[in-house]
Amino acid sequence: MPEYSYWIILGLVLVIAEFAISGLVTIFLGLAALLVGTLVWLGLIDSLVWEITLFAVLSLVLLVVARRYLRERLFGRETQGATSEDSAGLVGARATVQGAFENGVGTVRYRGALWQAQSSHPLNDGQMVRILRHEGLWLTVAPWSSED
Repeated sequence: MPEYSYWIILGLVLVIAEFAISGLVTIFLGLAALLVGTLVWLGLIDSLVWEITLFAVLSLVLLVVARRYLRERLFGRETQGATSEDSAGLVGARATVQGAFENGVGTVRYRGALWQAQSSHPLNDGQMVRILRHEGLWLTVAPWSSED
């Protein structure tokens, strides 16, 4: 079997492996191997040292440059929205206290769901509150007043 066929087989195996691994790594190693195999087939490279060196350089360049470009295109960017503090849209909404707050901590019901809440105000069962802040599974609330 000619020497270039090993590079082409390796390249094809790595490109196909990308479908199983899916990390945008093996495809670039496979493309580098395919390029080296093609250059050997064309007779432009005839030394094993140059083949391995070219494979390493091409792999590194493809990984660094093309992966960054394609990753943004394929997977998108994660960005913070304009309301990063309130991604669920809870701030400013009205909730109902479920049981009196003890030591500033209690439970509120918002749209049928129970939430853990904290407040610097004393709150009683059934009292209406305004959601001031949303952090993970915790809400910060204050008494609802007609002036708000």
